[in-house]
Amino acid sequence: MIHLALRLVLFATLALAVRLTMVPSAVAQNYAPSPGERGDPYRPLGPQAQVQTRYPLPPPTQPPSTQPPANPPRQPPVQPQQAGYVPAGPALGPPPLATLPDAATAAAPQNELFAPNTIVATVGSEFILYGEISGAVEQILAPVLPQVKTDADRAELEKIRQQLTKQVLGQVINTKLMFLEFLRNIEKNAGRDKLPEVQKSIESKMTASFEKELTAMRKQIATAKPTEIQKLMQRDAIIPRLAVLMRDNQAETLQELDALLRPYGSSLSKQIRLYGEDRLGKDTVRRQVFTTVEVSHQEMLDYFQANAADYAVPAKARFEILTVKFANFRTKNEAWNTLAQMGNEVYFGAPFATIARKHSQEPHAEQGGYYDWTTQGSLASKPIDQAIFTIEPNKLSQIIEDERGLHIVQVKERTEAGQVPFQEAQPKIKEAITQQKREADYKKFVESLRTKTQVWTKYDDETALARQPTATGMR
Repeated sequence: MIHLALRLVLFATLALAVRLTMVPSAVAQNYAPSPGERGDPYRPLGPQAQVQTRYPLPPPTQPPSTQPPANPPRQPPVQPQQAGYVPAGPALGPPPLATLPDAATAAAPQNELFAPNTIVATVGSEFILYGEISGAVEQILAPVLPQVKTDADRAELEKIRQQLTKQVLGQVINTKLMFLEFLRNIEKNAGRDKLPEVQKSIESKMTASFEKELTAMRKQIATAKPTEIQKLMQRDAIIPRLAVLMRDNQAETLQELDALLRPYGSSLSKQIRLYGEDRLGKDTVRRQVFTTVEVSHQEMLDYFQANAADYAVPAKARFEILTVKFANFRTKNEAWNTLAQMGNEVYFGAPFATIARKHSQEPHAEQGGYYDWTTQGSLASKPIDQAIFTIEPNKLSQIIEDERGLHIVQVKERTEAGQVPFQEAQPKIKEAITQQKREADYKKFVESLRTKTQVWTKYDDETALARQPTATGMR
């Protein structure tokens, strides 16, 4: 089923987890130092294991004899030791990322909710056609369309399409309400006879502003992380989405963007018009709503206490690592001996980074096995994660085992978990409370606009359907 994948796309667009991935899973390990004298810290497995070490392991078992001994000695039975670990196949890794379809070639949905020229809402004298909102809906749905395989998937897709259409329609209605308020203010200040001239001038300026913002956003999107792109889209539903569409399809010109939009039922001119109405409407809101907001000390303190988890500081560490992968050896013993030799060279004076560059088998080997500040719990390998937040800094760990291989780590620096002090957090708290108040004021303002302008949607109750307007006089 595609339930989860779809909802992630719809409600957290491009929200991809970024983790420092070393291995997909691991086995628990104890990291306390071994008792006894400190000799060669990493004991090789095999015949040379007579030297006293920190990490003793029984030698590998010899292949069993085909003939039983004639006179077996009387002694307690010994549990057999596994001779070694031979990987059953290639090491498992994280699943491959799903390939997103090109917008220009993405298949259009087989079951449209409405025809593109269907009126789905009116805001005063303004009509909203399904074709004006379906483009944004289908662009959001495009990444999950290849996952739709069964009838149940298709049924779920249509439910999500209905929900998303209602959400996008609600956003467009609010934009229209604010834009109509902008026009009322222009007419009031400039006069009705000057309104067409003012509108023509504004349209020209909006086209230039659209191109300028899109160019700047494309540069920002080119180097932005998925979480940063998500935040950009939360603040602006138009420009970041178009910039991502151009990036993902290697489009460079507005003509190419227009071609990419058309399979979704949209076009460049529609997007520019929507952009202009959005910006002008929001400017009206800022002038009438977003005045100075007062935030008291008690409000900030209450917010800090209610959102304490947001100001928690997780433990972090910088560390170095030496790794051997089971997949590169015939047996576990060979892997152990190779890592033991690396560890001993470092223990007896060789630079950690030098040994890592020469012999380590993990992604950061060329950087000397070094990992910069890493948050506790962010590593896929639980034993490594546990080790770097347990062992004493600037000392070599014991040999650590997980499903993929063996490791030795050395913590360079570590900070313990804590909390941002209230005094330090106050500026961001004030900003958050201010935003909350402005959003509340914005909601009240938009609701007040509905008292000035009649709004109808195709999703209203059955009695409202009888009042559905015709396309007569539609611009």
